[in-house]
Amino acid sequence: MIKKVPEVTECYNISGSFDYLLRVQVPDMRSYQKLLLEVVGRHENIDSMESTFVMEEIKHDYGVGV
Repeated sequence: MIKKVPEVTECYNISGSFDYLLRVQVPDMRSYQKLLLEVVGRHENIDSMESTFVMEEIKHDYGVGV
């Protein structure tokens, strides 16, 4: 289901307290709320959700020296 949602730009199966991490891109908080309540949150297998927001990017470097 999540592969079909264009606002979801990345999806990871993770360890820890939650099963998945989604990175989404939406124009504003109203769009984010709509995505959570009307799309993701309506999926039958979703039990709970938690949101985290980036306030400032400190470092963005994907280069790994070989």
